[in-house]
Amino acid sequence: MDAKPNDSGESRAWDGLPVAVFWDQSLAWGLLCIRELSRRGVPFRLLRASDICRGGLEPFRVLLVPGGWAAHKVRVLGETGRKCLSGFIFRGGSYIGFCGGAGLALSSPPALKLTGIERMPLAERLPSASGGVMVEGTLSHPAWKDLPPSIPVSVWWPSQFRWDAGCDAAPVAVYADPADDFQVADLRVRDLGRNVCWADLESTYGINLNPARIKGHPAIIEVPEGKGRLVLSYAHLETPGDSAGNRLFLNLLRYLDASSAGSESAGGAPGSHPEDFPDERAWSGIRSAREAARELIEFGEANLFWNWRKPWLLRWRRGIRGLEYGTLQVCLDFMADLKDRMPPGTRAGDWGKRTESLDAATGEFCVRAKRLLLEEMVAAQAGAVTKLGKVNEKVDAQRKELFGSRMNHGGMCGALFDLVDSLLFDLISLSGLQESRTQTDCLLRSP
Repeated sequence: MDAKPNDSGESRAWDGLPVAVFWDQSLAWGLLCIRELSRRGVPFRLLRASDICRGGLEPFRVLLVPGGWAAHKVRVLGETGRKCLSGFIFRGGSYIGFCGGAGLALSSPPALKLTGIERMPLAERLPSASGGVMVEGTLSHPAWKDLPPSIPVSVWWPSQFRWDAGCDAAPVAVYADPADDFQVADLRVRDLGRNVCWADLESTYGINLNPARIKGHPAIIEVPEGKGRLVLSYAHLETPGDSAGNRLFLNLLRYLDASSAGSESAGGAPGSHPEDFPDERAWSGIRSAREAARELIEFGEANLFWNWRKPWLLRWRRGIRGLEYGTLQVCLDFMADLKDRMPPGTRAGDWGKRTESLDAATGEFCVRAKRLLLEEMVAAQAGAVTKLGKVNEKVDAQRKELFGSRMNHGGMCGALFDLVDSLLFDLISLSGLQESRTQTDCLLRSP
């Protein structure tokens, strides 16, 4: 069946192979990717690290790696996964990664060293950028077909590529000027005016803030490796509502599918699949966990810790965590909504223990998160509260218990997200979304 005309004006159905999506540790970023694939009528297959390590990439031409912390992806792939990914690319496969998925391929740890390109050191880059930014395209690149020379895209706290003369990579797009909703830390750039003194702000905040630091730097690069190639993008081209960025995403997929060597059929390698459809008791546990997360979000809104910047992304007060809390609600909302998308007649199995664990872990996490937020609010009255720095004995201990000692969530949050991650994989695999060849409505609801 032909896809409906999309916002680029083209009506040609996807005629390539299904796209492999490396799912582990992607969470909400993975949901954004499969939403856009489904919306564009591109069939896909979710693969876990264990699938990749067992040769699950062999029938595919293109591997898509969504955002998410690269360190967690390295952990689940290990050396076996790294060798399998490297072999896939050298034999002619294509790798496209967004943000954390791009960083995963680099040579700077934590990463898999699939290419020699490095990550720019933190002291030199713009570490806290988010929102819309213009990029200028390399118009000779096939993926830039039918796009204007400059388009708006979104970035969500990206790293940057270390761009040395002579490096074996070509820019697909470079950063230009900020768009209207571009922020650095909690500052919206357009509100600061033209005469802002960035040096003074950077001294106060203790981090780089000037958007000029990224202007002219590559946002998207293509790197040849063996017979294959990698397209690494710190721009999140799957961001809902970014029509031009979404079109560039589709163009890149078409380009990579057409230019990659590989099997002519991916039908025999769907990756891991659960056998049973979750029963009503399982859905009850998912719904209960979702309500606990919603109560936490409402608590944060009432106490002015955050508000919704996008339907799928919070804007939180500087000095506290926010991404993790919003991610939890978005993922649980998605899981609960999948009930109505399950194909009829699928045999019911007992997922009760898994979703009971989800319910209990979510409830405990949300209770402890409220306590932490209140302690952080009190501490803020006595001085600045930083996200990773020491605050006081109570706050420091609670933060370590909930999130570990690093930015890339460990502790209770890490264990909870591992459970959410595995349940999402199974539910999506059962839902039939992977087979979509027509556009669907939005898979992520507004809160």
